[in-house]
Amino acid sequence: MHKDLLIICETGISASLLVSKMLEAIRARNLSYEIDYAPISRVEEKLNFKDYDVLLLTPQVARSEEKVKEIIKREKCTAQIIFIKQEDFRYMNIENIIASIEEN
Repeated sequence: MHKDLLIICETGISASLLVSKMLEAIRARNLSYEIDYAPISRVEEKLNFKDYDVLLLTPQVARSEEKVKEIIKREKCTAQIIFIKQEDFRYMNIENIIASIEEN
């Protein structure tokens, strides 16, 4: 099943590494996922541009959870929201992150 994913992070720097590792795993598993990422400051712009199936929020975004939820509500986004666990993000445990997407 095809899924469009948006990874939301605080500034966009750490998410770029996560994206590259996820792309490797997606190709290896032959999954039909498209991945994009954005810092919190660009989430509204991204949601205006495309309808995502899943929003992956990095642990740093937890501080801004209410702000992100307001943006999601304002943009009438129906994407599933998944919070990436701190330890999965820290150690780039892509298998666990993909498993959380597959479970939902």
